[in-house]
Amino acid sequence: MNRRLKGFFMCSALAAIVLLLASSPLAAAEDDTDVEPIERGEAYYHYALGHLYHQLARQFARPEYIDRAVTEYKAALEIDRESDAIRIGLINLYAGTNQLEEAVRTAEEVFERDPNNVEIRKLLGAVYRHAAGRGRQVDPALVRKAVEQLEKVAEAAPDDIDNHLALGSLYRSTGEPAKAEQSLKRALELQPRNIDAQVNLAYLQLESGNVEEAIDALESIVGGASVQNRHINALAGAYEEAGRYRDAAKMYRKLVDAGGNRLQAMRRMAENLVYSRQYRAALEAYGQLASLEPRNADHHLRISMIERERKNYKEAWEALDRARSLEPESVEIKFSGISLLESERKLAEAVLAVEALLKQTAKEEYTPSERRNRALFLEKLGLLNRRLEKFEEAEEAFGRIGGNDPASESRALYQIVETRRAARDFDGAEAEARKAVEKYPQDLMLANTLATVLAERSKPDEGVQVLRKLLEGGKSDLDTHLAIAHVREKGKQFDMAVEQIDKARVLAESKRERINVLFTYGSVYERAKRYKKAEERFRELLALDPENAGALNYLGYMFADRGVHLDEAHDLIQKALDVDPENGAYLDSLGWVYYRQGKLDLAAKYLERSLAEYQKDPVVLTHLGDVYFEQGRVQEAKKHWSRSLEEWRRSAPADRDDEEIGKLRRKLAALEMPNGGAEASKKKNSGRKIRR
Repeated sequence: MNRRLKGFFMCSALAAIVLLLASSPLAAAEDDTDVEPIERGEAYYHYALGHLYHQLARQFARPEYIDRAVTEYKAALEIDRESDAIRIGLINLYAGTNQLEEAVRTAEEVFERDPNNVEIRKLLGAVYRHAAGRGRQVDPALVRKAVEQLEKVAEAAPDDIDNHLALGSLYRSTGEPAKAEQSLKRALELQPRNIDAQVNLAYLQLESGNVEEAIDALESIVGGASVQNRHINALAGAYEEAGRYRDAAKMYRKLVDAGGNRLQAMRRMAENLVYSRQYRAALEAYGQLASLEPRNADHHLRISMIERERKNYKEAWEALDRARSLEPESVEIKFSGISLLESERKLAEAVLAVEALLKQTAKEEYTPSERRNRALFLEKLGLLNRRLEKFEEAEEAFGRIGGNDPASESRALYQIVETRRAARDFDGAEAEARKAVEKYPQDLMLANTLATVLAERSKPDEGVQVLRKLLEGGKSDLDTHLAIAHVREKGKQFDMAVEQIDKARVLAESKRERINVLFTYGSVYERAKRYKKAEERFRELLALDPENAGALNYLGYMFADRGVHLDEAHDLIQKALDVDPENGAYLDSLGWVYYRQGKLDLAAKYLERSLAEYQKDPVVLTHLGDVYFEQGRVQEAKKHWSRSLEEWRRSAPADRDDEEIGKLRRKLAALEMPNGGAEASKKKNSGRKIRR
C-alpha cells in the first residue's frame, strides 16, 4: 500500500472510531457507574476497534481481521463486563464466522445474570436459524434450538410482532402447522394489516392442502396497495397447485412486466401457457426466451413439443433439430424425438428409436435419476408395442422395469394388467392384478385396477371388497370412495354408487376434489338414465370450472345422444375441443352432433378423425357406420357396423351394451334383405335423418 493510501486509510479508520464512540450504545450508559471514566473510555476504544475490524472481516474475510476483532471485543468486555452491546457485537462476529459454540457461550453469559434478556434471546434464535440453513440441508436440531429461544421471547414479550412472524415461519419448517397458525394469527391480532403474516398464513394453507383458501388470501393481498413481486409469485404458484394454469400464466405475465428476474418469470409463464393450451402465446414466449438465451436448447425443445401438440410436424422437427445441434447427447431431446414419431403414428420407427436409446444409455451401474429415466424408456417401449398389438413384447418391456427401478415396479405391474386387458385376456388380467395387489396391498392404483377387472367380469361386489380394505376412516378415503362408486357403476349398481359418492362429497374440501365428486355424480346418473340429475351435476361443475373439457364434452354428448338441445350440445363440445383439439372422444361427440343435425359431411369428417385415434371403439365405429348409411355408402356402413359388433363381442362382460348389440344386428340383418341397399339410397335422396 503506498503512503498516500495508507495515510488515507488510517484517517478514515480514526474517523470511524470517533463516530462509533459518539453513536455507540456504550455511550448511552448512565454516568453514575462503578467504572471509572478513564476505564469506560478504554472500553469505548476497544469496542470501536472491534467493530471496525468486524466490518473489515465482513468485507475481506481475512483471518487476521477476525482475530483482531475478537481480541478488541474481549478487551472491551474485560473493562465493561456488564455491557450487552459488546456481547451483541461479539455474538454477531462469531455467528458470521461459523463459530456457533462461541456465539452460544457468549449469549449464555448474559442469561446467567439476566435470563429474560429478550434482545439476546432474539439474536441467539436468529443465529441458530441462520446456522440451521447454512448447509445443503436444513439442520432440524438447530431449528428446534431456534424455536426454543423464540418461544422464551414470546413468553417475555408477547406483543413482539416480529418474533411471532419468525416463530410462524419456524413452526412451518418443523411441521407444526397448528402452532404456526397460532403465531401468525397472534401477529395479525397485534397488526391486522401485516402483509408478512397474511402471506405466511396463505403459504401455510397451501402446505396444508387448503389451496382455495390460500388463493383467496393471496388474491386479496395482490389486489391491495402494498403488493410485492413475491406475493404475485406466491399467487401464481397457488394457481399452479390448483391447476388454474391460465390464471398462473397471467400472474407470471405481471412479474415479467414488473421487471426483476424476468427470465425466471418468463419461463414459468411459458410453461403455464402450455399447460393451459394457449399454444400461440406459448410459442411467442419461448421464441423470446430463445432470443434472450440463444444457447439454451430447452427453449427450442419446448417449441418442438408445442408444434407437436398442434400437429405441425415439420416445424416440430425443425425446432428439435435446433435443440439437438446445441445438445447432441441430450437424453431428453432424443426422447422427445421418439414422442414425435409416435404422434406421427410412425410406431415401428419409434420402437426402434427407444431400443436404440436404451442401448446407448446402458451401464453397469445407474444413478437414481438414470434408473428413473430407464424405467420411463421401458414404459414407452411397452406402450408402443401395445399400440402395435405386440402384447408379448409389451409385457416383456414392462417386466424389465422393476429390475431397473424398484420404485417404479408397482406402475409396471399396473401396465402389465392393462396390456392383458387390451389383449382381451380378462382371465390373465385378473390373475396379474391379484398378484400385484398381493405384493403391494396398500397401493390404491393397483387395488382400483383389480377392482375394475373384477367389475368388468361381472364381480362388482368382490371388487368393492378389495377397495374397502383401504378405507381408513379419514380424509384420505375420498379417492377410495370414488373408486368404489366407479366399480358399483360398472356393475350397474347405481344407487349404491351414489351412496359412495355421497360419502366422498362430505370429505371434498378443495375445488379440485369437488369437481371430481361432481363429475362422478354426473357420469353415474347418466349411465342410470337419470338425465335431469346428471345435467344438474355437470352444470354445477361447469359453474365451478367453466373450461373443464371433460364435463363440457360429457354434457354435450349426453344431449346429442338423446337428440335434444343440439345447438347447445355443439357449443359445449366445440368448447371442449378448443381446450383439447385432438381428443378422439371429443371429435366423436362433435361428429355425432353433426349427424343429429343432418350435417353428414361434417359428421363423417370428425368421426373419421376420431376413429384414427380409437380404431377399436365400438361406439365410434357404430357412429361412422350410421353416417355412411345415411350418405348411401352402404358397403362402408356394413363394414363399420360389422367391426363394431365384433368389438362389442370382444369387450369385457360388464362393458357389453346388449341394447346397442341388438340394434347393430337388426341393421346388418336389414342390409341382407332384398333391396336393402336401394332402400338406403332412397333415404339418402329424400334427405331424411335417422332419429334414435
